[in-house]
Amino acid sequence: MKQLGMLIALAGLIVAPALGESRPAAVQALIDQWTAQNSLCRGGSGDKPETQKACGERQETGRALDALNWCYGTKTQMAYEMEWHRCKADSSRYE
Repeated sequence: MKQLGMLIALAGLIVAPALGESRPAAVQALIDQWTAQNSLCRGGSGDKPETQKACGERQETGRALDALNWCYGTKTQMAYEMEWHRCKADSSRYE
């Protein structure tokens, strides 16, 4: 019975975004983490270790989202237009 619950949860990670529903909680948590790290990275002084740490952590979190097939913006968008979404053919993959 426990395995069935896990399978249903996994199906929710795959199906919910495809149906236009809200993001899975685990993905949203990573996006929130990335957003906080991005604020510290972009808002901090470049010579401070805390800023460099936040930028490195942001890279790791972005790669984790990419591995889950979540992308930030598309290739034709300006930075202010970009949002996290399920990756598509024209999406910008996190590097």
